[in-house]
Amino acid sequence: MSLPINPFDSERLIGTIIQVGPSSVRLNLPYAADPSPLLKHGRRVGAGEVGEFVVMECGDLAILGRILEVKLPEKDRLRVEPEPGEEHEVHPIGVVQLLATIELDKGKVTSGISKYPRLGAMTYSAHPELIKWLVETPDKLTGLDKKVTLQIAEIPRAERTFVKMTPEKLFGRHCAILGSTGGGKSWSLARLLQEISSHNSKAILLDATGEFHTFNKRVKHAYLGYDSSPLVGSTEVVFPYSDLTEGDLFAIFSPSGQTQAPKLRAAMKSLKLLKIDPSLANTQGLVNKANQSWIKYNTAYSLNIKRIEDSTANFDISKLTKQIDLECVFPTNNSNPQHWGNPSEQERTYCVSMINRIEDMISSSELACIFQPDGKPTIKEEIEEFLQDKDVSILRISLKFLPFEHNAREIVANAIGRHLLQLGRADKFKNKPLVVFVDEAHQFLNKNIGDEHSKYPLDSFSLIAKEGRKYCLSICISTQRPRDIPEDVLSQMGTLIVHRLTTDRDREVVERASGDIDKSAAAFLPTLGPGEAVIIGVDFPIPLSIKIEPPEFEPDSQGPDFQKNWCNDEGVSGESS
Repeated sequence: MSLPINPFDSERLIGTIIQVGPSSVRLNLPYAADPSPLLKHGRRVGAGEVGEFVVMECGDLAILGRILEVKLPEKDRLRVEPEPGEEHEVHPIGVVQLLATIELDKGKVTSGISKYPRLGAMTYSAHPELIKWLVETPDKLTGLDKKVTLQIAEIPRAERTFVKMTPEKLFGRHCAILGSTGGGKSWSLARLLQEISSHNSKAILLDATGEFHTFNKRVKHAYLGYDSSPLVGSTEVVFPYSDLTEGDLFAIFSPSGQTQAPKLRAAMKSLKLLKIDPSLANTQGLVNKANQSWIKYNTAYSLNIKRIEDSTANFDISKLTKQIDLECVFPTNNSNPQHWGNPSEQERTYCVSMINRIEDMISSSELACIFQPDGKPTIKEEIEEFLQDKDVSILRISLKFLPFEHNAREIVANAIGRHLLQLGRADKFKNKPLVVFVDEAHQFLNKNIGDEHSKYPLDSFSLIAKEGRKYCLSICISTQRPRDIPEDVLSQMGTLIVHRLTTDRDREVVERASGDIDKSAAAFLPTLGPGEAVIIGVDFPIPLSIKIEPPEFEPDSQGPDFQKNWCNDEGVSGESS
């Protein structure tokens, strides 16, 4: 495959190599001290700017690099100082990081350096069309006609040179959008959703803050929790406790490990058994154990042990607290060894706090979407309907009104992820790959709920990252705190879109998670402007700087308007006394 443009255009010549090292070279950059960049055929040529991509001659190869540093030799240091009527010639020197090799005869790009350039080799400013080709050409080398491409960005400072990427590149090995607040990660996510909706595709967005309610292109909106003024056309959905697991309920109810947890577990098993064999119930529809024979109970339990030991929460939760109280008995009766013993007041005392806590949660309006579903459509039903709807590409599930109290938001989000993974394992996405977007992913990944006696890992999205590919289920996480994402999860992300990162710890995590970026490349991350990013991935030969295209529907991520809201009724600011 031929290159789209001559990489060694004499009009883009900017310098020559004067020193060669294992990972970098030094250049003479005669134009680097000019006050303004060069223009060639209307296109800007940096001619020695930090961050500029360059191409070096190397026989039948071209070596691609990036300028990391520009400086003057010590002898020229003072010559740049202005003196009236005098001009001094200076000799700038640049340091270039070596990135990739281009085989000119085959038009093939490989990461790393197969052959080093020689001293005196000419160096040219890389044409934007060449950078565009570097991004797009690996798909063309497969020999397949890629009809589905996503246009999400352009080459910065390159006169609207757009780059198109296939969904295989972006989502085939999962994707992560990283960046500090205000860096543009919400724009990136919105732009990806916009491009996805333009095709016969399926994506689910877990919107942690509700900021993507503005999106209105082949999208279905749903929300969990109580919204006093719901979005027009949005559907209120529930995640009933019966669709959770016993482990989820343990994480919500937070029993202590010594007494409360065993009694809670016993009560759940008793209520599950009652649903199978109602003949075990007393007049209140509960299992009364104090001084009662356990023979019939144990026999029924043995016959149905598989269903009772199943992790699902298939029981009447309205009876849970009363059943917990009935579980507080001594294990044996001294006068009749085939009976349970008397009520244990001590165990009842230990369980009072948990019983009160559970009663408050079950009756809470904030958690009504879990414990009081009242026949409303469930999230599982909404997902199934979405997968069957040919006119909708995106299902946005808002978690904005789902409370953080009792870890409800994290647990429900994790349960949604678990359900999607179960659908994937059942080959539901084989003919229609699904991408699940998780905004503010640090809230949901790397979480363990509980204490040292009982920990409940929220690992659904981690499992999707590790095994979802084989089920045609991809994940795209977005977070401003990469350091809070497990490294084993981040390392599964084949594509990273990294916006401005100002914290050393966050940049170090990105370096460790991706073998394609080192400290030299990571040094550019704190200086990226809004909307600018570096895209890194196994399908990209180099870490590439891009500028995300503005989305058609901008997310509602504005901060507070102090000027508007801190004025008095007449629109005048108050005077300090």
